[in-house]
Amino acid sequence: MAKKRVLQVITRSDWAGGQKVLYSLVYGFKHYYPDEFEIEVACGKYDGTLIPKLQKLGIKVHIVEDLVREISPIKDIKAFLQLRKIIKQGKYDVVHLHSSKAGFLGRVAAKLSGVPVVVYTVHGWWGIEQYKGIKRKLFILAERIAAKFCDKIVFLCKRELDKARSWKIGKESQYKIIANAIVPIENIQKGQLRKELGIPDSVKIIGNVARLDPQKNPIRFLEIAKLVLSERDDVVFVWIGGSVVDDYYGKEVQKWLEDNSHLKEKIYFLPFREDAIQLMADFDVLLLTSDSEGMPLVVLEALSLGVPVVSTDVGCVNETISSENIAVETQELANKTIQRLKNIFSFKVGVTRHANHFDGFILSYKKIYK
Repeated sequence: MAKKRVLQVITRSDWAGGQKVLYSLVYGFKHYYPDEFEIEVACGKYDGTLIPKLQKLGIKVHIVEDLVREISPIKDIKAFLQLRKIIKQGKYDVVHLHSSKAGFLGRVAAKLSGVPVVVYTVHGWWGIEQYKGIKRKLFILAERIAAKFCDKIVFLCKRELDKARSWKIGKESQYKIIANAIVPIENIQKGQLRKELGIPDSVKIIGNVARLDPQKNPIRFLEIAKLVLSERDDVVFVWIGGSVVDDYYGKEVQKWLEDNSHLKEKIYFLPFREDAIQLMADFDVLLLTSDSEGMPLVVLEALSLGVPVVSTDVGCVNETISSENIAVETQELANKTIQRLKNIFSFKVGVTRHANHFDGFILSYKKIYK
């Protein structure tokens, strides 16, 4: 029997949440169903971290030169034509889209090219939620239009599905919930982060791994750090991840640290690190401070490492960890972080099927592709 040909499409080729999910899918299908599916990937060229990882798996990668995150009418038209050419030449049975820009252009290109199965995974609704007023209405309208060009819309949890329903994006028959999972973590040794930063075992590490973007709200992380450090001296805060779009938030972080110079020795900001999971093993608490998320993989990674999580009430987090570890206000987040430090060895993860059922995650997508 001939293999089903699948094209995975994503806007950027950096190493953020959506790209990690795409990689997990490719890895999973290569591992579990190598004789049933032939997977290829199309992506923009920024910043390219994803590409060699895929090529190492033996995956053919198509670079879409004009596929960029920012709205650019000329580039967007070119990207649409480039995607359509790739799709037509590839004669794919399935085209699976990730991220807002690729999701819009790719769905239209795939359906107009006669692809039998077109799938779109929503990795959170930040593309809509970051705006208000007319801009938000326009992006909701764009998602409604794009929904007409696909067969299935995959959400990471019920909360994300409910948002689509309230915005009248897609139809009930298109909806499917598949919680994220991560490639099983193996051979992680603790101690690397403490060694790099010279942090003794007696000092607790509260950390986050995220881009320095508005969505991730690093200033909230700093404000919580200030509150916690006013109560405890045996704590440091570590943020791993740099700016992606521009360095606006990097400058904001630097300004905050200059204005609170007495805390500089207690707060570390590291750039993007491919070995972030290895460093996370030294966290005593993961502190997620985002304004919007889908199902943040960093939470799944932390839980797989046995690291307790304190988080804002965003995306699918409330379906993944216990409510006692979720808060909205900065002071409450600080209080919960302090409480979690006192009870590190008795934390209740509250994970059900979300933790790391990787084989089930892949099987769920296989059923859609079939």
